[in-house]
Amino acid sequence: MRRPLPSKTWMNYAKLSPGSVVNPHKSMLGLGNYDVNVIMRAVQSKECEAIWWDKRRDMKDLNFSNIIGFILNILSPLQFGFVSVPIRRKHWIAVRQVDRDPVMAENTLDWWKNVPCHFTWDLEDGVNVDFKATLNNLDSKLETCHETRWEGSPCALLLFRGYLEVSKFDGVTPNREKAEEFFKDADEEIKNVTDSEEQKAYTIVSLANRLWILEHFGDETDDETSLNRETLIRKLEEVWESHKEISDKVKAHLEATAAFALSRLGPSKYEEAEVRYRKAIAVISTQSSWWHSLGLLIGRQAVPKTQNREECYDGMEEEIDCYEKAIKFDPDNDSARCDLALLLAKVPGREEDAKSIIDGTKDNTCEVIIKKGRFYRRQKKFLEALYVLQKGEDLKNPRSELFFQISCIYFHLGLQAGRMKDFTRKSEYVSSEREYLDKCLQLEPTHLYAKINKAVSFGKSRQFRKGEELFREIIEDQKENPRYLIDAKFSFAKYVHCYNNNRMSAEVAGMLEEVIDLSLRVLREIDHYENNKITGENGYLEKSRKKLVEFYCTQKDGEDKLKDLGDKLSNLSLEN
Repeated sequence: MRRPLPSKTWMNYAKLSPGSVVNPHKSMLGLGNYDVNVIMRAVQSKECEAIWWDKRRDMKDLNFSNIIGFILNILSPLQFGFVSVPIRRKHWIAVRQVDRDPVMAENTLDWWKNVPCHFTWDLEDGVNVDFKATLNNLDSKLETCHETRWEGSPCALLLFRGYLEVSKFDGVTPNREKAEEFFKDADEEIKNVTDSEEQKAYTIVSLANRLWILEHFGDETDDETSLNRETLIRKLEEVWESHKEISDKVKAHLEATAAFALSRLGPSKYEEAEVRYRKAIAVISTQSSWWHSLGLLIGRQAVPKTQNREECYDGMEEEIDCYEKAIKFDPDNDSARCDLALLLAKVPGREEDAKSIIDGTKDNTCEVIIKKGRFYRRQKKFLEALYVLQKGEDLKNPRSELFFQISCIYFHLGLQAGRMKDFTRKSEYVSSEREYLDKCLQLEPTHLYAKINKAVSFGKSRQFRKGEELFREIIEDQKENPRYLIDAKFSFAKYVHCYNNNRMSAEVAGMLEEVIDLSLRVLREIDHYENNKITGENGYLEKSRKKLVEFYCTQKDGEDKLKDLGDKLSNLSLEN
């Protein structure tokens, strides 16, 4: 069976046939562009816009990103058997999916290189991340994906994890075999995805990622590599629907998959990740994990611009709304509940709401445990925080951040013991603090604040020289990274000042002058920095300025130095 032919009055189908010798391309009188009109009418009936483009018009005026394809009128020789006639006929051919650039013959085999995947999302541009820390966080999250009810599929995580194994980030030794293992795990999870559009999006990314791995690491002369490449291309072409336009829902899942990766690559990628999540949510508004991630990105970009990390900020209401929608669409999303509680604790009058929310969450993932511990620590409920955080030690892959948070609890308990003159207990807490800092550094050797806190802990144990040596090592490691060098230098200045009986010295003053110069440089040159750490009411500039003013007032040339300091800070609205 086949569909009936269109009526003669609608398109005169027979005369469009390439086998028709009699006037196949013109009207009855041999004039005009009858077939062009018919083709345009046919295309428009499919809810597409059709535009006639004459060869006399400049091709540079075309925007190929908005074009699905071309229908071309080409010349072909007329033959009767083996006899060619010096007459050329015109025939129509269709060229679909222009974004794969099939117009250039040499590129037709590489159309897949434009398919969305981790290798085409420019993830590595302008990124400075701790590779080991990123892996530790992802692996810790993966550990619980089958043990607890997850919000959403782990496919995006597995695909990103596989990509990281062959990425160009600092500290990465490419491991093709391990990458393939993650992609195979992703394929198994893809089978469990019930939404067809979501399943298609993950399949597209998985196949394209594998093709890129073959491109970079495969042996072109190897028959098996060639066979694998052909198989992957065939499968990708099938899921890409033979060059047909993919649905908006598939595009939304592709945007969210990209956003998942971008949101884990540091501040320089947060804005792009937010844009992609907003695009995805505009199409599919019921994905809990997307709302949750969007809320986190809004907060991460807003908090650094505040004067105090605990104050309210522009965008807070939208962030709260995102978390509430995440919980609405997945009532078991305890991670979103924790983030909502942490945020509500900053809002006057919502403290009890925050406590009620956090108390109702389950301690079954490292992510939730860390957030609950952080909440109780900020409420100065240190023993409750310690009780919750220690549950995370039983997990197979606890995050480095878990151990860092436990060390912070022992830091505060040590301070309390010191105020109570209980020096035996204080010594025990300092020892425990360093123990957990070491556990953190085993998983994440470059964790800056763990290293700084470890250096400070040596001072608490009267091992001043050891602490100083570690500080100098940290400063040397960060000398090419101004944003972290500030933290190290300011902490070192505080360390020397503290163990000099809180007396200012020329050495400490010199360090603080360097902190001010570095701070001004970072504000001037580096985007995506937590500016409140510099310009906030308790930021580096204000703290350094006060100590320097105090010191300069005791020096012979202090008046000149005070003037120079005032000139440096004149445009930052800091009090003199």
